[in-house]
This record gives sequence, C-alpha cells and structure tokens, in this order.
Amino acid sequence: MRVALILNPAAGSLTGLADPRAGLEAAITTAGFTVITKPDDAASLDAQWDAVAAAAPEAVFVAGGDGTLRAIAARALGTSIALGLLPGGTMNRVCQRLGLPDDPVAAVALFVPGRTATMDVALLNRQVFLYESLVGTPARLLRFRELQRGGGLFGWLPLMRVAFRKLLRASWNEIVVPVPGQGRAHGHAAVVTVPAPGTAPLLTLQLVRSRGLVARAVQAIRWFTGRLGDDPGVLTRAAPRLVVHGRRRGTRVSLDGEMMLAIPPLRFRLAPGALLILDPVRPDPGPAP
Repeated sequence: MRVALILNPAAGSLTGLADPRAGLEAAITTAGFTVITKPDDAASLDAQWDAVAAAAPEAVFVAGGDGTLRAIAARALGTSIALGLLPGGTMNRVCQRLGLPDDPVAAVALFVPGRTATMDVALLNRQVFLYESLVGTPARLLRFRELQRGGGLFGWLPLMRVAFRKLLRASWNEIVVPVPGQGRAHGHAAVVTVPAPGTAPLLTLQLVRSRGLVARAVQAIRWFTGRLGDDPGVLTRAAPRLVVHGRRRGTRVSLDGEMMLAIPPLRFRLAPGALLILDPVRPDPGPAP
C-alpha cells in the first residue's frame, strides 16, 4: 500500500524522539507499507499535505496531537486518501478512542495495508473536529497547555491552577442552549463531543450550569478526569445537530484543543462516516476475569 507520512515534530511526545521521521517511517515499512514521498517537516501542515497529495498516495499517516490530526482530516475529507492517525501529542484522545497506545512507533504496528474504515467527524460552522469542542470562557485555559508539556507532575500544577481560576470566575449565564420543550438553558460552559466508534451517531452536549464556587471546583475536577456527565449541575443532550448561543459577539471555542473565537450562533453538525481512515487491529483484551 503506497503511503506518506505527515508529522508535527514539535508535538508532545514526538519531541522525545531523536529522529521522529526516520523512526516512524522504519516502523511503517516494517508493517508492510511503502513510503513513496517525504514532505519537509519544517513546512506548514497545509504545505505538507499539498506535497504528499501530489504524489497520489493511497493513505497518509499523520503523527501529532489532536490539533494536528484535525488539521489534516479537514484536508482529507472528500478525498479517497485514507488517514492513519498516530499519537504524538499530550492527550491523544482521538487515538485513544481507536485503541492505540500513546507510543506512535508501537501504534504503527497495529495497522495493516488495505484495512480501512470510516470515522464520524463533527463540524462547527464548517470547521472540522474529531473529538471535542469546549465552548465558553474556560476554553481560554487551553492557552496554557505549554505549561504542562514536558513538565511531568510539576508541569500539571500550574495548568490546573490556571484552569481552576478560569472555571471559578466564569460567568454562569454566558452560554445559552435551546432545549426542545423546555425553552432555553443557561450555563458558563458547554462541551460537545463526537460519538465514539460503535456508538449511536449523535453528538453529545454537556451544559455546565452550576453557580456555586464549590460546585464549580468539583466540576473542574470531573472535567479533568472525564466524568463531567456525572455532575448534577450538568445538562446533557444528544442530537445529530446542536445550536449553542453566546451572550458575547465573539465566543471562545476550542476544537480538539485548539482555541479560536467564533461568532454565535454556533451550529454543530455530525457527519457520520465522513472520514476514511486506516483501521487499526485492536489487541485482543483476552477473557474477562
């Protein structure tokens, strides 16, 4: 299978590899693929995509954080080129959903030439994302991700301090969500998540509504640990299309960890099976204990 590799050498775990391209291309070749072209790693992601697409590969491996994967997925939509998504960032939530380990070299070994599948993606006002969008003032905390990278536990501490400050000070009624049959619900943040593989084709919206400082602190902890839906102050909706309004002209939004300003209303739409990917062979977990 004729492939190419696009990578972001400055992303998360890739910075720890002496020569990320050489190591990943060796693993790709060992897995049975043929690398047909090599873009300039110093070029922008768009320039790398243009260079490899001109060589007409059957698939393109992409190594980087969730933001890198999102950027290349936006270019691959509507083409016949399959993407091999490889972890290389700090969180790697998209790749974790696919059952991949955080080590990108080990992840390559799970791919087989010719084995493809489709993956759901979501769009926010035509902007693609693969995992999650955070809406509201708390999205600002993503500006401080660099405080954590490479710092271990001591890197997480300043990030968590900033996160709690932003979450606790957020305006409680900044976000407005129409709820069928119930009017409008208000909150200080909203999280929109793409459905996991094998689940119902519905976007999930979680509107954070609590006003109390203690309640917000608990919500912050639950957000960090992936248990926000367990909070009684969170309203959860599931639908293929969702609309989120903001009280400000420019609403802060993150798409797979990358922050931007968007003009409300924010219209989210699910595109089921829109992205062609290389389908990894997930390890057999073995019999249940």
